[in-house]
Amino acid sequence: MKYENSTRFNDGEFKRLVRVPCPLSLKTISVLQQAELAKKKSGRPHSLHLADQLLLTLNYLCCYRTQIELSADYNLAESNVNRTIQKVKKL
Repeated sequence: MKYENSTRFNDGEFKRLVRVPCPLSLKTISVLQQAELAKKKSGRPHSLHLADQLLLTLNYLCCYRTQIELSADYNLAESNVNRTIQKVKKL
């Protein structure tokens, strides 16, 4: 599920989906955006927006979904899912 699709849920439903309240996820996205701006860009840009990268990582960490399941849901290669999770965990 993409982040833009998750906005149709109210705060309670959003927390049930990803185990994090919506205001906290919005604050986390702003922190991640600041960290992205401060870092030197190199390599190929990621195909997912930062909010989707966070949602993918939360699904992996909180919902115990496998990387192959996430790759099917987000239309990414399994190696890109792994790279995304490692990137967000570092930031």
